[in-house]
Amino acid sequence: MRLMAGVLAAAMLLPMAAGQAAEAFSDPKALVTAIFDDYGPGRTAGDPTAYYSPRLKAIFNQAVENKVFTDDNAMKGEQFTPAAVFNPFLPDASALLFDLAIGEPTTLDDRSVVNVSYHNFDQPRLLSIAMVRENGNWLVDDVASLGKEDHWLLSWALTYDQLGF
Repeated sequence: MRLMAGVLAAAMLLPMAAGQAAEAFSDPKALVTAIFDDYGPGRTAGDPTAYYSPRLKAIFNQAVENKVFTDDNAMKGEQFTPAAVFNPFLPDASALLFDLAIGEPTTLDDRSVVNVSYHNFDQPRLLSIAMVRENGNWLVDDVASLGKEDHWLLSWALTYDQLGF
């Protein structure tokens, strides 16, 4: 449930202007590397939706429009105040990444998957980032968390499991 509240926070706190242009990536590994470069020391990560494909952005925007995100306080009728911005690439409130390993892409036509593992503080993470090539540019089409304790698929959670995180 906290994850979905964080997704709402991302919608409220991060700019989602249509004119905001993301850098173009002609290689799937370059895209994933750029995403995680945002989490280097002294850097502030930007809007994760800047890397999303139109399909994933539409799913995200529909979930925001449906106002499906909530937390325990909102369920009690209290005013919702987002505490953290959810980011599927780093689904933790604080970041101290080490042991970052970005795998080689597995590509078939205009689809690719890259596995990423890292530790954030003492929490191990394993992500699988699915990408699609549109107009020669690679974009994130979905993110799956495959770690020991956290299991989710971003598109599925936004569509069907809005309160189940």
